Amino acid sequence: MSLALICFDLDNTLWPVDPVIARAESETWRWLAQRAPAVVARVDVDALRRRRLALLAAQPGYVHNLTALRRDVMRITLEEGGFGAGEAGLLAQQAMAVFLEHRNAVTLFPGVVAMLEKLAGEFRLAALSNGNADLHRIGLAHYFDSVHSAESVGRAKPDPAMFARALADTGVPAQRALHIGDHPEQDVLAARAHGLHALWANPLQLQRPPQLPAEVADFSEFSRLPALIAQQAAAIAQRTALEDR
Repeated sequence: MSLALICFDLDNTLWPVDPVIARAESETWRWLAQRAPAVVARVDVDALRRRRLALLAAQPGYVHNLTALRRDVMRITLEEGGFGAGEAGLLAQQAMAVFLEHRNAVTLFPGVVAMLEKLAGEFRLAALSNGNADLHRIGLAHYFDSVHSAESVGRAKPDPAMFARALADTGVPAQRALHIGDHPEQDVLAARAHGLHALWANPLQLQRPPQLPAEVADFSEFSRLPALIAQQAAAIAQRTALEDR
């Protein structure tokens, strides 16, 4: 039995997400200022961010659908600014379309495309993200056999549902799958808890989190990833051979 499936987180794993979100929020606000200037004059981007956090705290289920969270806060804000419910809902939907256009204008970390091209010819690949990035818009969807998000599955990592969906889609057992992501709990520890192997992606070159087990390997440059995956595959094959004796 050998490694057959490699799963990837997206935000802060394949590209840095913070500048993307900042730009998307800024462009959305600029678009909205032309259509609801009175609202924009009394509520800024930071205020909306605080409102999202407050709504998320009051209704934790929004963690599984960040698009709905942004849209609903926008709608509520527009209604409070004097728009009728129907008009506010439509304008919020249109604003979200603007946000998502810019949210998917990402800059990949160096080496990501070459890495995906190499791995796609050797393994089945899955994308598992708590965010709302669209790999079709970004231009990477053709590398992946299975693509899931918290919105499409209805559960966000560290819940095992997304991992389970990828395994079911590909017909690969957990012990033959490897998950790669930047978040120590939502990616590494969650994947291991579900029976997958895991690598910690550190392209932002952060300090290693203390909660990561020592045996979990990490990388900051994608040029190193194929060698780490080869090591993981060899270890899986060796472990399987010992178990079969």
